[in-house]
Amino acid sequence: MDCILCGKCMEVCPLLRATSREELSPRSKMLLGTMEGEDPARLASLCLGCGRCREKCPQGVDVPAEVARLRAEHPDFHAWLWKTWLTRARELWPSTGLVSKLIPSRFQPEKLGPMLKMLDDVRSGPGVAPFVTVTEFGDALRGEPVMLFAGCTASHARKRWLRVSKELLSGLGAVLLPSRFECCGGSLRLAGCPDDADRLCERNVNAWRDNGRPTIVTPCASCLHSLRAYPERMFEDELEAEQWAGSLLALSSALHDCRYELSDVRPVSIGYHKPCHVVGRDADAALVEAMLGREPDARTVTECCGFGGLMRLADPGPADQAGSECARALSEAELVLTGCSACAARLPSVLPEDTAAGHWLDVIGV
Repeated sequence: MDCILCGKCMEVCPLLRATSREELSPRSKMLLGTMEGEDPARLASLCLGCGRCREKCPQGVDVPAEVARLRAEHPDFHAWLWKTWLTRARELWPSTGLVSKLIPSRFQPEKLGPMLKMLDDVRSGPGVAPFVTVTEFGDALRGEPVMLFAGCTASHARKRWLRVSKELLSGLGAVLLPSRFECCGGSLRLAGCPDDADRLCERNVNAWRDNGRPTIVTPCASCLHSLRAYPERMFEDELEAEQWAGSLLALSSALHDCRYELSDVRPVSIGYHKPCHVVGRDADAALVEAMLGREPDARTVTECCGFGGLMRLADPGPADQAGSECARALSEAELVLTGCSACAARLPSVLPEDTAAGHWLDVIGV
């Protein structure tokens, strides 16, 4: 469908709200996308990829998909760097030293520095000792065969998330099957690398088929969003596409009917950051409330952390402005939790130094 320039998207765009630059709005991106040349394409590609405009649009216009198309038509060094960062995560993320050897030194301080900092932040964790104990597990997955889609960060950087996720699934009584999953492919697709994203999608769907099409559980809200958005061409038929969609489950959803106990040593004020890719009910927010026994002291609703994927490399300034809006909304919190691995990596760079941030998996002791 075509953009009718109604401006509904401008009400929800965190990039526009943070910068007041109308040329960065979703509506402007649709106009710029019709123009020829490198400059309009570069400006139109300055997008955080949050997808809020897509949900708001009465015409069903998918601006992030248009941005991905423009990026694919105008590839540059930033796209190559982001593609390398994601497709070689297994080799690169465990060792920043190896990254430094592979990337030309003249690009490291300006282009690679923020990525390495995020990686170091997520590897070290929030610096807060776990203070939540599961005292009684529910039956949401008891006896059910499941595959764990841990995501790239849990698999290659913050491996405690992987261990805690497995322990939680064991406590829930799930039958954990081998999971030979690759990256979800969502960030690659938005970066304008559709062929690479399709290859990852195909491998993930094949791994699911080989295990008999069981339930797929993931602790990452952004991975869940990407898995739900797999194109129909990845599946044998419409029925299998429906089976795939029905198999996807947020780990937090399976933990809502558990009982929790908090230790006496814990942060006084705790906030929650809602990931941009959560549409509808936020299962991670509901879990954080269940664990705390109350609502968080601060939370975001419309603010974006400014992770931005490829945009963090191409033009980090506007992304940082969006992150500042997020930090203001969470200024009352001593610890900020989220359900997205990308947000958990980004938040330490956004929040004040005396504010810790991490995934809710970080605060569960097992």
